Amino acid sequence: MSLIAKIVTMMWFKVEDALVARVLQIPQFHHGVRKIHRTVEEFRHGRDPNEPLREGEATEDPNLQKPQVQTFVKFFIDEIRNQARGTPTDIDNQPLPPKK
Repeated sequence: MSLIAKIVTMMWFKVEDALVARVLQIPQFHHGVRKIHRTVEEFRHGRDPNEPLREGEATEDPNLQKPQVQTFVKFFIDEIRNQARGTPTDIDNQPLPPKK
């Protein structure tokens, strides 16, 4: 490895270290990581019974799925069926779903 390549590599590592340090200082990064971790843990182990309810959970019907999830699941299943048949959906000719 030439001297120039070593210098460029060292400079890249310093830039990378500076970027990582900067990202780790941002509170939004930690908030996002916490949210992802909580979601994965709830999926794997279930809800922690000692954790207080989040906003809107006390009045939410647990058996009712959110409309966006139902719409996405229906669209996803239809698209998989169409592709399995060899006729993928032409999205250019499809009307957009109504905004809620």
